[in-house]
Amino acid sequence: MFMQIFLISSVPIILATIGVDVSQKVSQIQFECLKDSGYKFIIVRVYRKNGIVDSNCAETIKNARAVGLKQIEAYFLPCFSCGDASQQVIETIDYLKDENVEIDRLWLNIEGKWNNNNSTDINIQFIEELIVQISNLGIKFGIFTSKSQWISIMNNITKFSSYAPLWYIEHDNEKSFDDFQTFGGWTQPSMKQFIGDVKECGVILNKNFS
Repeated sequence: MFMQIFLISSVPIILATIGVDVSQKVSQIQFECLKDSGYKFIIVRVYRKNGIVDSNCAETIKNARAVGLKQIEAYFLPCFSCGDASQQVIETIDYLKDENVEIDRLWLNIEGKWNNNNSTDINIQFIEELIVQISNLGIKFGIFTSKSQWISIMNNITKFSSYAPLWYIEHDNEKSFDDFQTFGGWTQPSMKQFIGDVKECGVILNKNFS
């Protein structure tokens, strides 16, 4: 009996940390529900792909803080056609500062079609301008993308992997990184979006594993 107990207790237990990302306003009551459901972190959209700061983000972040969520991050949808990458970042961070809101990390969302010429060199330059401005403001950042999107938009460039953590997309309903395939120089992701566009606690959200 002692030997059986010893063997069982020696098996390592890996606990997944689960969180959500949202693009809508979320109330304190909804966050209480999400917290009670076991979600540990929240990622809020702060900049929209049409080139404007998301006016819902500050209140949503404040509501998340109010219920005791500790890890609160944000995602940013760059607007290539709007130009001036640096200004997009400045507008976003200035808005958050004016609202007395802090984020733990800003994720750059690299998806979709970026320019009419499909020039990956131009895309890379645009991302570099975003990152320089984010770094100058002292904000931690990362990259949100998938293997296919990174290859299409960024020509599978590898230099960002040395200093930007990866949050990748694979909607397989699996809370693990077992499916991950190396790309862009990343050999290990930091986070995975494993379920997309579901409704829980009255909120349309995506589920993430870290």
